Amino acid sequence: MQEFVPVVSATGKRLMPTTHRRANKLIVKKRALRRFDRGLFYIQPVDRQDGYTQPTAIGIDPRSHKEAFTVKSATHTYLNIQADAVTWTKEHIATRRQMRRTRRYRKTPYRQYRPNRRKNKKFLPPSTWARWNWKLRLSHWLVRYYPITAFAVEDIAAITKRGKKLWNLHFTPLEVGKHRFYAELAEIAPVYTYKGYETNGQIRINANNLFRQWA
Repeated sequence: MQEFVPVVSATGKRLMPTTHRRANKLIVKKRALRRFDRGLFYIQPVDRQDGYTQPTAIGIDPRSHKEAFTVKSATHTYLNIQADAVTWTKEHIATRRQMRRTRRYRKTPYRQYRPNRRKNKKFLPPSTWARWNWKLRLSHWLVRYYPITAFAVEDIAAITKRGKKLWNLHFTPLEVGKHRFYAELAEIAPVYTYKGYETNGQIRINANNLFRQWA
């Protein structure tokens, strides 16, 4: 649900979001242009290139089927998004593999079989890569329209057992993908992780504690 309207200056700088009422007034007075991007409504002032911004964070709650994203500051919640997690990758890869193997028995072009790709220690299964890459794309999309200064992510951890090599191996892609995701976000803004009991199953984190860390 879009609570406020994002504001992007004439030079592309992300300013603080405004209310729908104020945005409509600026559009009527021809002081701002109406813009849309993948269903997100924002305005672009024609006579404003700079402005004061407040610390704003993106909260991310990764789940197995439904994921939540929120954009908020210490005083307002500007946007709440509930997105469907990527769950179709495994079936898609299986279908693609079957069709590729079928082409090898016909006189059609196909790539050579490469069995040594999994020897790379940093290899991520396609399903794991697609899940974390989807979160990263959404984060980059929100950064384009909001003055983001931090990320708050509910940290998920794989349960491993000492001495159980096979058990740990099954959960390794989750940990590798998570840390790669954090590293990509850290290039944009600082990343703060929270445990599940700290967020209490909700993506609306305690903003006062987060902004106190920045002070």
